Amino acid sequence: METAKLVVAVVENDPGMLKALGRLLRAAGYMAQLYASAELYLQRDDRSDISCLILDIDLGGLSGIELQQMLVGAGSAPPIVFVTSQMDGGMEAAAQRLGCLAYLRKPFASQDLLAALQQAASHH
Repeated sequence: METAKLVVAVVENDPGMLKALGRLLRAAGYMAQLYASAELYLQRDDRSDISCLILDIDLGGLSGIELQQMLVGAGSAPPIVFVTSQMDGGMEAAAQRLGCLAYLRKPFASQDLLAALQQAASHH
């Protein structure tokens, strides 16, 4: 599938990381939608088909895990890749129980993230 047609949403509360992920995605040919919180993601007007959701765990308000639970519960969860500095194995286990595609710890290699996105594209 052509990556330029794939929309990847990023929910990350660190402005520098959010900007860097947006640049990486665009450079790799994806359409990036950037959100500074789970609440902003849920309020978005653009209901376009999201190929993959990149989520941080600790977002200040609603956590990435809580957002994943809501989306899975509503039956509207795209493939999810977590990017986090959390070293909590319980969080990783919870994310995987809910079906996350990948769980990457910061700092992660950009090629690891891009490989997970390729995997998401093949499921799309």
